[in-house]
Amino acid sequence: MNKLATTLATLAALLTGSAGCAETETPSPAVLPETSSPASVFAPTGSDEPLPVDQVFIPDAHSEDGKLLFRIQMLPGYYLYKDKIQVRSLDDAISLEGPFFIEEWSRSEIVVDEWFGEQEVYFDEAHGGARMQQHSPGTRTLEIELSYQGCKKDGICYLPKTKVLSVDVPAQLESPAETSE
Repeated sequence: MNKLATTLATLAALLTGSAGCAETETPSPAVLPETSSPASVFAPTGSDEPLPVDQVFIPDAHSEDGKLLFRIQMLPGYYLYKDKIQVRSLDDAISLEGPFFIEEWSRSEIVVDEWFGEQEVYFDEAHGGARMQQHSPGTRTLEIELSYQGCKKDGICYLPKTKVLSVDVPAQLESPAETSE
């Protein structure tokens, strides 16, 4: 079965099983991971069911030296589209410039995708960042929205996913006025 037919069949099964739900139904306990490490999460042997997106792609973020740094880990055999990864601040007091990608921590590859053609993708991990600018002083926790989309190699593609993450930021960041001087 080709990638499009497999993806459509899987999507139909997921929609049928979770009608009225905003997210995919929670998997049975046999599929739930014991830890959040991507390497420890696998579908039961012989299972044709796709893993839930939150078990395949695992994001995290933190601040360092005035930058927001994020990482998305994924299971072996899965990839993320580079141009589908986006990050934005949900707080008007801190804006983000970016994202930029940290190639020395995560190398991209070119794949020929059945739907999107030639695409730059990340396998294993995607590392990136964005420069933070503070518009009002004070220690705070920044809520960010991290969006991404990926596929299983030679398998299904997931719908775009957005996660909200909390990041502690230093009390004093550069303000927009300081960067324009």
